[in-house]
Amino acid sequence: MLPKWCDKYSIHNDAIDKQHKKLFELAANVEMISDKPIHKGQVKFLLADFFNYMKEHFADEEKYMAKIGYPELANHQKIHKSIIQSMIDLIQNIKSTNDLKEKLNIIASKWLLEHILQEDMKIEKWHQQKLKNTNNTTQKQDKNYDYICKCKGKIHKVTDEIHQKIQISKAQYKCKTCQEYIKLK
Repeated sequence: MLPKWCDKYSIHNDAIDKQHKKLFELAANVEMISDKPIHKGQVKFLLADFFNYMKEHFADEEKYMAKIGYPELANHQKIHKSIIQSMIDLIQNIKSTNDLKEKLNIIASKWLLEHILQEDMKIEKWHQQKLKNTNNTTQKQDKNYDYICKCKGKIHKVTDEIHQKIQISKAQYKCKTCQEYIKLK
């Protein structure tokens, strides 16, 4: 039985998540017909719908990965091409309606389980780490330290970069007014 969509499969992009939800639905439809008698035309329609939606989704997902600067984009594109080619190869070797249903079920479960649940989750994991690193860097850059000098009541706001130079490299900075070295408050 295929898993149902839930938020843990989200990559936090509304358009891609919406497509993933639709692909979960299509895969569930494929699984549902795999054990039931069905007309070959219905299977072909479902197959075409699934195939076309996958191609559209892959194109959109690749645009998203390019937009966020995903470093594994080229490898992910190869995986997409491989899935499409596997689907084409399976379709070309169909012998009966039951064979078609069985192969479509394999594609849906293999693609859904291996691709969305593994490969696409790598995108989300990388993107969240990138956002975390960016946020940490921004917070560090925005952080100021209070330094004092001989001027009464004067506080020098020193950036993290300058603070690190003073603390680690023992650099010294003078107040422009009193010409005394500033010290951490």
